[in-house]
Amino acid sequence: MANWRKTRTPSVYVSHASDCPANADPKARCRCEPSFRGRRRHPVTGTPEWQKPVVKSRAEVLTWLGTAKAGGEHLREIAARGPLFEELADQWLDGVERGRIGRRRGKGKAYADTTILAMGRSLKYHVVPEFGPRYASEITELDWQAWIDALARRGLARSTIAKHISVASDIYAWAAAPSRRLVPHNPLRLVELPPNDEKPRLRVALAPEAAALLAALEPVDRLPYAIAFYAGLRRGEIARLEWLDVLDGDRIATRITVRRSKSEAGTGRRPPIADNLRTILLEAWLRQGEPHEGKVVDRSVMSGKIARQAEKAWDLAGLNRITLHECRHTYASLLMAAGYTIKELMEFMGHADLQMVNRYVKLLPQPGEDDAADRLNDYLRRSESS
Repeated sequence: MANWRKTRTPSVYVSHASDCPANADPKARCRCEPSFRGRRRHPVTGTPEWQKPVVKSRAEVLTWLGTAKAGGEHLREIAARGPLFEELADQWLDGVERGRIGRRRGKGKAYADTTILAMGRSLKYHVVPEFGPRYASEITELDWQAWIDALARRGLARSTIAKHISVASDIYAWAAAPSRRLVPHNPLRLVELPPNDEKPRLRVALAPEAAALLAALEPVDRLPYAIAFYAGLRRGEIARLEWLDVLDGDRIATRITVRRSKSEAGTGRRPPIADNLRTILLEAWLRQGEPHEGKVVDRSVMSGKIARQAEKAWDLAGLNRITLHECRHTYASLLMAAGYTIKELMEFMGHADLQMVNRYVKLLPQPGEDDAADRLNDYLRRSESS
């Protein structure tokens, strides 16, 4: 370990080789090539710091010390401007991924994994390329509003723009907290989004249409849509689904196990596997070599590539496109039409409250023309005999 001693020059320290006489006795003649380093207070923060790396020239140490004095005002001016936006974004996203930074609303719970992935994509491909190299404190409301207006002119949906702005706003809100003060305020509080003229999501498929939509797809593209149609799994849940969650020995089980979801209500739920889905799962299992572990869907459902290929297939077949999330709406509506109770719907969908169920369920027509009283009588007879 080096033995650093002060020299006659203030803030300059020297270290001799271990076998040098001057190492043990400062008054002895040096017979080595000593090392030098300086020690100063940082011109901006005021905290003590050592020169790095160690040098062999006392003149280099004096230059390092002089630079701090000459450039201190310039460094303080840069520091007063605060961090770049990309620096803030990296620091914030790292805290979110590690669970140190949670959602601002509610009880500050950690973000779901799928939400973190979406925020990372929004920052990487949209927000940081536009504002990353700029000082965060110098990006004004006018700058953000001009960017929002430009995105709207390009045809981006209001909901998509809102996602990008929400991420940036969360970063500013975190950085402007009284305990940090990395930026003076959040410039996104007063920006205006485009008019909310988008159509609400009302798309569900009737059972024959769902079968036709699946039949038009290639087997590898059909699998995730079938899971959403007939088991109601979310996109992230489909991506995490493994064969041990759908197998019972060497056959397809009667229920899917959702081991981890974005909500507590959805974690651990076991929706039933309809025969339509069992057939498609069995084909995929055989096609993959009858594995007992690993991912069920061996392609990414998060990138959008499967969705683009599905849309092309549906266009060729003359069918209306449907999203994975709308397939989940269809599953909820199929459960309601099949006579499942609200409690069962909440359990199979992974919903914690009735209001969310109402948003998902659209009333589907009942097959046949049976009388309403007959349906009630059938239920009562089944209940009495059980």
